[in-house]
Amino acid sequence: MKQRHILIVSIPIASVLILMVGCSSDSRLGDLAQQVTHEQAAQNQRMAESTQRIAQGSQQLIDADAKARRELIQMQNGLRQDQAELAKQRDALEIARAEVAEDRLTDSQVANCIIAVGVLIAAIAPLVLAGISLVGLWREPSREEEGHVLIEELTRELIADQVPPIPRLVQNATGELRIQGSDADGHRA
Repeated sequence: MKQRHILIVSIPIASVLILMVGCSSDSRLGDLAQQVTHEQAAQNQRMAESTQRIAQGSQQLIDADAKARRELIQMQNGLRQDQAELAKQRDALEIARAEVAEDRLTDSQVANCIIAVGVLIAAIAPLVLAGISLVGLWREPSREEEGHVLIEELTRELIADQVPPIPRLVQNATGELRIQGSDADGHRA
């Protein structure tokens, strides 16, 4: 903005000085006008170069800013992808955790059922055996079973008659030991 203002102001001044030089016969005034015009042209040239350098610097700044923004966008996209991958892994981990928890619960329930069945069997087993025994008592014995029982009883009676009973030692009130079932001479009472 300043450059345009300087150019706008300097052009009329230079024009007036050139007209004055043309109208005047004084050479000094002409030299001065020519010198001012050259200085003004040099200043305008420097201003143009300065403006061009500012424009180039601005363009480089814009390019650098655009490059930085592209890099930032790429980094943000990479971050979003990483976050999405982490979310997927977290979801998979949560699913696996839920499966393990369900397996533990199922295993615990199965173990409790097995223990309960074992305790139930242990509690019912004596009752079943007692029931089987009672059923065996209620049924009528067969002739063969009666024959075996009679043979066993007869055998015991025959053996008992042939073999004397085993004497037992008993301590009397005075502290003497004596054989029960016999008198003092060793005869059977």
